[in-house]
Parts: sequence; C-alpha cells; structure tokens
Amino acid sequence: MNRFITATLLLMMVLLSPVQAATADSHPSYNPNEYAVVFFFRSDCNYCHLFAPTLKQFEQQTGLYTYAFSFDGQGMKGFEVPIPVTKDTAEEFFDNPRSATLPATFLINVNSRKFARMTQGNVSLQGLHETYTQIRRDPAVIEALRP
Repeated sequence: MNRFITATLLLMMVLLSPVQAATADSHPSYNPNEYAVVFFFRSDCNYCHLFAPTLKQFEQQTGLYTYAFSFDGQGMKGFEVPIPVTKDTAEEFFDNPRSATLPATFLINVNSRKFARMTQGNVSLQGLHETYTQIRRDPAVIEALRP
C-alpha cells in the first residue's frame, strides 16, 4: 500500500470519528475541534500498559478523541479495538519504525492530517498536559498543522 492510500485511509478514519472540544485556554488560532491524539503502542509493552490509563484520563480531561494504533494488531485495556499499524503508517509517523520508542503520542489536525509529536515513553499526566499546552500555545506549530 502506498503512502497516499495509507494517508487517505487515516483521513477517512479521522473524518468519520467524533472529535470533542478541548476545555483549556489556547492560542487564538487554535481550534480544538480540529485536533485529535494518535496513540501508538504494542500489546506486549509494559510501558504502554502503564501509560494507557494516563492517556484515557487526558482524553477525558481535554475531550480530545484518541486514535489508537497497535504495532502488533492486538488491543489492550482501554484500547481494545486498535487500528493495526501498516508499514506506510509507521513510516509516516516515525523516522525509523523498527526502533520506535513506545508508547508514542501525536497531536493531529484532523483537517490537514498534519501532526506534531507529543510524547514518547511512559510520561505522567502532568507531562502529557505540559507537552499538549506547549504545542497548543506555539503559533508556529499551530500554523504548521493548519490545512
């Protein structure tokens, strides 16, 4: 499958899923309805299992929808039915998918399909919020994510 087809499938998933508004203050050009979180994991990754409840809590606090992608095609608690990672999807998000640090999260603009890396590894809820806030308040990053 080529990158165009993979990107098109990702776009279809993003556009067909509900995205709720974030509740935090943000940069004036940031529209929370345009964004979602992309979460990559493996079902056999202990750090991924430790991080999943943190991401669920973040999702509840911000109202951002999470697209879960599994490198091994298997789910885990909180993300029971993930999207299997294809080679093209992995290459789109990671410089070297074979050595990707998991779990990993990205903030994606659902309209432009452009994304920014949020976190890698098992980070705290505070760390997740801090990274999200930095992205949200950085006019250059928000502009780069725009359609």
